[in-house]
Amino acid sequence: MKSDFSPTTVPGAPWAFIAVMGVTGAGKSTFIQWASGSAEIQIGHDLESCTSDITGYTFHFNGYNINLVDTPGFNDTHKSETEVLQDIATWLKETYEGDTRLNGIIYLHSLGNVRMEGSALRNLKMFRQLCGKEPLKNVILATTFWTEVAKDDAMRREEQLRATPEFWGDMLDRGSTMKRLVDRSSALEIVGLLVKKPQITLQIQHELVEDNKSLVDTAAGQAVNEELMRLQQKHEQDLKRVQKELHEALEEKDHELQSILEQQEKRLDKEMDKVRKEQEQLRYDRRAERRKIESDFGLQMHQMREEYERRALAEKKATQAMLQQLNFDQAVALVRANEGKIPVREREELESKIAELSQELNKMAAERVDSGNGKKHGKNEDGTERKKKGSSRYLFRALEVVLPVTTMALLGVPIFSPFGGGSGGGLMDMIFGGGEPPA
Repeated sequence: MKSDFSPTTVPGAPWAFIAVMGVTGAGKSTFIQWASGSAEIQIGHDLESCTSDITGYTFHFNGYNINLVDTPGFNDTHKSETEVLQDIATWLKETYEGDTRLNGIIYLHSLGNVRMEGSALRNLKMFRQLCGKEPLKNVILATTFWTEVAKDDAMRREEQLRATPEFWGDMLDRGSTMKRLVDRSSALEIVGLLVKKPQITLQIQHELVEDNKSLVDTAAGQAVNEELMRLQQKHEQDLKRVQKELHEALEEKDHELQSILEQQEKRLDKEMDKVRKEQEQLRYDRRAERRKIESDFGLQMHQMREEYERRALAEKKATQAMLQQLNFDQAVALVRANEGKIPVREREELESKIAELSQELNKMAAERVDSGNGKKHGKNEDGTERKKKGSSRYLFRALEVVLPVTTMALLGVPIFSPFGGGSGGGLMDMIFGGGEPPA
């Protein structure tokens, strides 16, 4: 079949994202090199892992831009199973939150492994829990290293994988596809089976994002934790046995056996410490990073709050100085310029209060002049007595009683909203700082 392949992506072409998983030495790097045509991929020829990070390799195939994502092996030589799960889970969580979905997963297994046991079986269980049931329809289970194993042995192991529910049998029953990876043509065929698949949400993505679970509480995390608990119990039992034998060796003064047992005790202590650290790491679940982010955010908010209060105080003082210079008539002009913004009923209350206060102030001024305790401040253009500087306080205080704060703001009277503190004396305390304006 003729294929449309290009080592570079094509602008405007749809994207397909495919994850490549499996234990170390299963052939992930070889598969990606065959499929992508990239010579940059390092291929291991022993059990040493060549993939420590999650890396994407892009190319164009049959109308799609492909991103093959290489993941660390589940039994990576440089990382614990917990660390590998954390890395993969974090990547899957971030891609899901970034609205990127996988079209499928390719899980590779080497036929060079005589039996499916130990770490391979544990990691297969973790993989199933990571995927969930429904996404298994988008999983291709591929066998590798066909040329490295006698044909009869390879076919027998392939059939065992297919027929055993604990191996691949259950996943095949749920819709997974089994393929052989033997060359570049078979690699591209496998890719071609997944590009048109509908995008999927893995179980661990739903658990971490939608259910907001910690990694240890996800199904995959529990699978890892169960194994850690099993190892812990085994090491504890072995340590008790060694310590008992060591005690007997000390009593019998068997120095040679004592030395051997002491080495075993140190090894078991180290293994138990490793298990404890992995358990802590699994529960850790990036919480320290989240706490740091929250702490940094809190510090930023505190700094913003201090800056707001500084500016609000400066504005308040400037406004205080300005308002304290206004006389009653200037204050009336200020609010009347904005009274069209308020409801008719409140406008009527405003005018009524202005008229009432104006009469009171005129009366007070006349009484002071008659008694010889006051002085005239001149007249306005309409012939009325000009009120003295600072007399605006009578208007603002009276309006504060009869009008809502929002209406006062619409009238142009500043409304301050400090974060806290203050005398709680209301708007005029905020304007005049709690003291009396100049008489």
